[in-house]
Order: sequence, then C-alpha cells, then structure tokens
Amino acid sequence: MTSRIQQFLRDESGVTAIEYGILAAAMAAAVGVIFGSDGAFISALRDKFGAIASDITEAGTDTRSGG
Repeated sequence: MTSRIQQFLRDESGVTAIEYGILAAAMAAAVGVIFGSDGAFISALRDKFGAIASDITEAGTDTRSGG
C-alpha cells in the first residue's frame, strides 16, 4: 500500500495538464482585458480612429474664400 502511495506522489504527469489549464485561463483573462469594451487597446484604437476621422473631415472642408 505504501509503495502505491509513493508511486502516486512521484507521478507528475497530471501536473502538466494543470499547468496548461492555468496558462489557458491566464491567456483568456489577458485577451478579455486587452480586447474588452474598456480595455486599453480598444480605447487607444478608438482614439486613433477618432483622430483620423477628424483629420479627414478637416481636410475635406474648404477654408478658402471664393474658392
């Protein structure tokens, strides 16, 4: 009986599956933070597209008088 317990304690094959599970959970959390509705990436992307749209709008207006 003690040999089976010692064999069980030395067996590390299940540890790898647990590590992969923890890694997958961490990656899912990171993707959720980055691409979430309030994530830093989405906010920066929204600001950049807003600046580009503003530049395009300003470039399309005619500021010359009598043009």
